[in-house]
Amino acid sequence: MSHANLYRCFIALSLLLPIPALAQTAFTTQAVNVRAGPDRAFPLVTWLRPGTPVNVIGCTSGWRWCDVVAGGWRGWVYSRYLSGPIRSRAPVITFSVGSYWGAHYRGRPWYSSQPGWNNWGSPGFRPPPPPPRPPAARPPALQPPVARPPMVRPPGRPPQATPDFGPPPAAGQRPGQGGNRPPGGRPPSGEPPSGGRPPRATP
Repeated sequence: MSHANLYRCFIALSLLLPIPALAQTAFTTQAVNVRAGPDRAFPLVTWLRPGTPVNVIGCTSGWRWCDVVAGGWRGWVYSRYLSGPIRSRAPVITFSVGSYWGAHYRGRPWYSSQPGWNNWGSPGFRPPPPPPRPPAARPPALQPPVARPPMVRPPGRPPQATPDFGPPPAAGQRPGQGGNRPPGGRPPSGEPPSGGRPPRATP
């Protein structure tokens, strides 16, 4: 078996082995993008905060880009933004758009543009345009305000009856003489004033 075939078998075997068997732990040194391939031209998968722990599966020749797993995300990070002894521990791996995208990115928006990425790395390669964004959803139409029933105020107090002080005074007679007294005067004897106590019964 040739050396190239042995290397391909090793790569295929590494894809079948569980990740913890090969992964090396590192941390992001700053906010960093995770790409769908080892180049800035590849679509953006996600981004990671500074200090995020990642499992490094391997790196490209020269350890410029590393294949990492962080949480449920898988993609490529520029190695300058990873801490730890990556060069001494992370294996050198190759990248193939077809097998890598088929294993990790089925259903992602850029997966359908895979044929345009198959010539990545060749001279004169140009990345395909990004997939069109779906139209922005318009917010639902505002509903007209619900008409509130008119506020019904309780009926006002009934007009208070004015006391009847009898017929007007006769000619030459002063008000308050004879009959009932007008308001503010002293009530007739034998009646307590308003709010006062009733007269005591004499024994």
